[in-house]
Amino acid sequence: MSRLFLTSFLVLPLFGSLPAAERALQFNRDIRPILSQKCIACHGPDGKHREADLRLDIPEGAFAPLVEGEGYAIVPGKPEESQLLARIDSPDPDEVMPPPHFHKEITAEERAKLEQWILQGAEYQPHWSYTPLVRPAVPELEKHPEIARNAIDHFVLKRLEEENLAPSPLASEKELRRRLALDLTGLPPSEEAPADLEAFLEQLLSSPAYGERMAVPWLDIARFSDTVGYHGDQNQRIFPYRDYVIDSFAHNKPYDQFIIEQLAGDLLPNPTEEQLVATGFNRLNLMSREGGAQPKEYLKKYAADRVRAVGTALLGQTTGCAECHDHKFDPITAKDFYSLAAFFDDVQQWGVYQNYNNSSPALAGFINPHPFPPELVTQSSSLLEKIAHLQSLAIEHLAPRPLPADGSPRLEELRSFAARHPEGWAPLTPIQVSAQKETPTRILAEDQSVLMTGSARKDEEFIIDLQTSEKLLSSLRLEALPHAENAGRVGRAGDGRFQLSPTVELLLPDGTTQALPIRFAQADLDRPEKYSNGDRAALSFGATWLSAPAKFEQPADLTTRPATAVLALEKPLALPEGARLRLRVKSPDIGRLRFAISPRLDPVPGQPAFDDSFRSALASGERANAAYHLCFTPPAALDDHYRQLLDDIRNARGGWARTLVTHRVEEARFPTRVLNRGDWQDDSGEIVAPATLSFLPADSVPKDRPLTRLDLAHWIVADENPLTARHFVNRLWKQFFGTGLSAVLDDLGGQGEPPSHPELLDWLAVEFRESGWNVQHLVRLIVDSHTYRQKAAHRDDLLEIDPYNRLLAQQAGRRLDAEFIRDQALAVSGLLDRSLVGGPSIFPYQPDGYYEALNFPTRGYPTSRPRYEQHRRSVYTHWQRTFLHPTMANFDAPARDECAADRPMANSPQQALTLLNDPIYVEAARALRDGMLATLPEAGDEERVAYLFDRVLQRQPDEAEQASFARILQTARQRAAENENPAPAGEWFQAARLILNLHETITRY
Repeated sequence: MSRLFLTSFLVLPLFGSLPAAERALQFNRDIRPILSQKCIACHGPDGKHREADLRLDIPEGAFAPLVEGEGYAIVPGKPEESQLLARIDSPDPDEVMPPPHFHKEITAEERAKLEQWILQGAEYQPHWSYTPLVRPAVPELEKHPEIARNAIDHFVLKRLEEENLAPSPLASEKELRRRLALDLTGLPPSEEAPADLEAFLEQLLSSPAYGERMAVPWLDIARFSDTVGYHGDQNQRIFPYRDYVIDSFAHNKPYDQFIIEQLAGDLLPNPTEEQLVATGFNRLNLMSREGGAQPKEYLKKYAADRVRAVGTALLGQTTGCAECHDHKFDPITAKDFYSLAAFFDDVQQWGVYQNYNNSSPALAGFINPHPFPPELVTQSSSLLEKIAHLQSLAIEHLAPRPLPADGSPRLEELRSFAARHPEGWAPLTPIQVSAQKETPTRILAEDQSVLMTGSARKDEEFIIDLQTSEKLLSSLRLEALPHAENAGRVGRAGDGRFQLSPTVELLLPDGTTQALPIRFAQADLDRPEKYSNGDRAALSFGATWLSAPAKFEQPADLTTRPATAVLALEKPLALPEGARLRLRVKSPDIGRLRFAISPRLDPVPGQPAFDDSFRSALASGERANAAYHLCFTPPAALDDHYRQLLDDIRNARGGWARTLVTHRVEEARFPTRVLNRGDWQDDSGEIVAPATLSFLPADSVPKDRPLTRLDLAHWIVADENPLTARHFVNRLWKQFFGTGLSAVLDDLGGQGEPPSHPELLDWLAVEFRESGWNVQHLVRLIVDSHTYRQKAAHRDDLLEIDPYNRLLAQQAGRRLDAEFIRDQALAVSGLLDRSLVGGPSIFPYQPDGYYEALNFPTRGYPTSRPRYEQHRRSVYTHWQRTFLHPTMANFDAPARDECAADRPMANSPQQALTLLNDPIYVEAARALRDGMLATLPEAGDEERVAYLFDRVLQRQPDEAEQASFARILQTARQRAAENENPAPAGEWFQAARLILNLHETITRY
């Protein structure tokens, strides 16, 4: 099968070969691009730098008398009197326009268009993207009306009629299934896919993989990254924002709501945690932690970044071009730029971020309080799912392990305990409390908790005696609870915090005590604290228990939220009859504690000790052994794989995650000024209030009060704003056809490209808005069209007429994005782990030493382990802005230090080398080979080659391809015969590597 190689999309004339004289020219389509490229930089909107006071982008300027010289630049209907043409034709280098030093000479074809347009009356049009959105009429078709499946086809087929071109036939069902699967999920079709094509489409749209695939271009344009970008490019905590994006697309959140939540979720009435997480969008700008950086300078950098983000991600405008002066090509003024920046004056932020607690008083207001900027502590559903998944893996791993001699009776004790306490925690009853420093204490009968009141007291130690009727003890739970007598907080320190250090003793009936060594302790949000030889350590219960929350941790104030810690004993204990537990708690400021015990050796803080998989195993005959070992066999006596699972469970921190969010301050510390030439040190410019772009309608914007980010968000999705819907539709179109209806995705302004099908773009934009901003409605329209379902890249007659497929007479083939090349290799080889959606980033294999130049601090690369991390989808790849993962970089993924609306498509030798030598592709080739041999143990070469083709390409090989693989296998076998220790089935490993490296494999047709 022959396939055309992809090339980069270029801006080409979007009309056929008719000469200009035979066709009515349109200003937006034919003339504006010429003026924008050759003239508008000196004769456009930027009044301060406009030459000769001549403006050519609007008729009022072009038709006005010339300030320098006589006549008019353009005289409608009279090219011979138009000085524009005279200056273009001038042989005098001091007179000719554009000037020679500009290096943008008007071509003969462009001059002919200008002359013809003037002769036709020089009719100007408003810039196409700034005109109000009005639904165009769907055109009637004279040719091929029978193949039109929806309005999209009518617009495309009408254009083909005008160009005297025929559409292409439908792709085969196998081709279409692969196309749909790759476009909608970034994965090849599964073997379990429904036979019915429409049912298959619905399955794709309802798959979590759809959300993961749709998230990638948004993460590019939102500049999502795991690191701060500047200087040392240190890590930041932000993965819940990525989860939010994936979940929003997976559940078809209306696009207007999606935008509002990200820009101003914190300003909504009673915002949910999800809406607060969404505001991480405003915090994804690059941040500096460089000690010598100028904080004020970086505050201006952050503001400019957010203005560019609003322009690029939401409006399709190059707003950044107005940072130093009025935009040279679009009607965006410098005041517009800084008025947009002023919307973000209320964002709590600092110029330079650090994690030291001794910053100079001179830097107050410029450097954040200790330890880091506003973060939300949230219960992460993806982390909870990860914990549950890892716990089920631990059950499966331990189930085959045999029981000791006393195993069966101990299991019955466990079942009895579970019947009384289904969640695995048995409450302890406090019977006596004392305080060395006489802090007031009392036992609360309603929930058997211990309340401490009054002011904090240094070196205080509480001795709490507890009793229970239960006999099985492996872990102790401490719950720190708020109380009204402590101002509704969990701690008694002035800001509601507390710290504590506990030890546990067994109080025997004869009055003697026995220390119960603690193996590890862990609190919500924090890593486990290991004890040395079972002795009491200076236990810091981390973020929740020691440092939470300083006042900067807003809006969620952790001091009012219950917190949990677990203490795991060194070994399980059977409590003697009449024995009690004695807890010694060193804490100057704890406010209220409640206690429980569990037979589970390693429970998760804040979660049931007996999770669903544990209870299921305990109730079954086949997997009950696992429940026994989780309660009675210390981890040190189990294998490395289980201990690794246990470490991963602990590091999920009880399902709690921190994420950067936007927190509003009531009064801006540094109001925004218009900066002359963008100079952050120049304070002479006027202070500006928040305002929307001055050249666009703002009917819905309040006029009687200062504007907020919420007003900006509402204006962006308001009916009067013509840009937002056009921009999203254009970007979405690119996903399904390889280029947008307007090819320059980040610029719908003067330096962009007029759309190839302007009426279609407007029809879809109106349809999108009137559908309630329903993204899946738009997706269904596109993929249901004949235009989308056509055969791809198969017509030689279009090579010269429409080499870049802008007329859409056939589908376009294009290389997959970096993430989906890797995902596809994992999927076809059977390695892809899709058991979880969301969660922290993974660290795929990368070359040793790649981070050697990464400093402040120096750091290693924590390569993820195989199975449930290394083989996850690439959307979860750790995104290091200054050292982007080599596989991602080699296949043109952006660093995300700026908003990236589009990805280039380069061809380089590194790509083939990556597919051959990256360990993940080597693993995939090996697994693909092993799967083939397991499926076809006795088959011949041709049948096995056919298996590989069907598995990877969803088609059968032709005779030439079979012959090629026969030669490859023969050569590999000859080399193996010459080797003293040949690899088993090495020829099939080479065949698998080869097919994963094919151009067709990494291309979607």
